[in-house]
Amino acid sequence: MKKFSHLLLLSLPLFWSVESQAIPSSYGLSTHDTTKWQELADTANNDQFGVSWTIDNGVTWGREDLFVGQTVKFKFNMHKNNVGTHYADHLGAWLDWGQDGEFDTSDQIAYGEHMLSTQKGVVNTAVESALGTNRTPDTPNIPFFSNDYHLTNAHVGETWLRALVTCSHSIVKAEGDDWNAQWSTNYKDNYQDLLNPTGHYYQGETEDWKISIAQVPEPSSLILLGLGLAGVVATRKRMK
Repeated sequence: MKKFSHLLLLSLPLFWSVESQAIPSSYGLSTHDTTKWQELADTANNDQFGVSWTIDNGVTWGREDLFVGQTVKFKFNMHKNNVGTHYADHLGAWLDWGQDGEFDTSDQIAYGEHMLSTQKGVVNTAVESALGTNRTPDTPNIPFFSNDYHLTNAHVGETWLRALVTCSHSIVKAEGDDWNAQWSTNYKDNYQDLLNPTGHYYQGETEDWKISIAQVPEPSSLILLGLGLAGVVATRKRMK
């Protein structure tokens, strides 16, 4: 199953929150040319996708539908085949809490930097000692996390989450600057504000996920569901 580097929307039988439909055009596009240096994926768990969430404080991670009353935390795995010599890798994630059909500043749920080179030509020694001189990651998955979010009635409905990874060079390039600019104070102090959920970044990848947040079923509904399942079991036994 091929994963595209611009809009990722695939129908998966186990991932109830994802549907095979395009994200509404009101959210805008987020595109890339190559995933060679940054990719959203959890290769340690043989998962080609980089976005998941937990409702049990990190004991398990998945992509199931969410319900009012739960506390959810999101995880974003960035995979790297190559390290590079740019200033840093960047992760940004937005969730349209207001369900108004667009991502804005208040929708940002996660931002992270994975610093590689503290200044031009000077490699981060901690990264260098961990990766070795061949600049190929020994640990190719780099996780980023959101805060915890407690879901209330105000969140009920269907909405969209967007996560993207890219590099500092791609950000300064999008701003019209050259390679050396990524180490300037103007950028190093402002990458979070400059990382946009829409537009084109040469390197990296974007994933879009449809999220469903529902009310907890009423007890009467659960009873009916249980009776229905019991009837199915009984029917199967008679057939045997």
